[in-house]
Amino acid sequence: MSLALVTTVTLFTGCEGPEGPQGPAGEKGTTGEKGATGAAGATGATGTANVIYSEWKAIPVVPSNRYDDEKMYRIVEPKITKEVFDSGYVQAYVRSGGSAWAYYLPQILTPSYTGFNGNINFYMNIVQGSLYYSELWVGPAAVNANWNKQDKPTYFSHIRYIIIPGGVKARVAGLDYSDYEAVKKYYSLPD
Repeated sequence: MSLALVTTVTLFTGCEGPEGPQGPAGEKGTTGEKGATGAAGATGATGTANVIYSEWKAIPVVPSNRYDDEKMYRIVEPKITKEVFDSGYVQAYVRSGGSAWAYYLPQILTPSYTGFNGNINFYMNIVQGSLYYSELWVGPAAVNANWNKQDKPTYFSHIRYIIIPGGVKARVAGLDYSDYEAVKKYYSLPD
């Protein structure tokens, strides 16, 4: 074996010791060619990400405001912002107890209990930060004194509302907003 080969093998196999410091970074290489455009993705489902909805909430048992022919129950909702108030849409539904049947507001009903001779208009008002579930006596007889003294809501006990901020298409053609089940299905609202 030649002396050069033995010296080379000895240099590369017999080296031991601590690793030295990292050397300086090399120069930047050239940019590669642009790749081919990828395939188009599948069309996504109809978006409802910006739609805000409440759970079924108990209507307060004492009115916030009471007048001779009207009782108003305030529900605080900070998501009814100035933007929603100015350019959005809010829709409310009410029901009695755990009933599966939901009513679109406004509604005019004639409650059927003794001594009641009139209709009540159930509706909603919105203001920034709140909505009011309201009951307005609309006759034909004078306001029933028992109705006016009663604190709790006449018929409905729970409310659920949908808030659609400005910039989101609020009214969808062909969607019947008075049909709670259709609205629930369209906006993917959970029970």
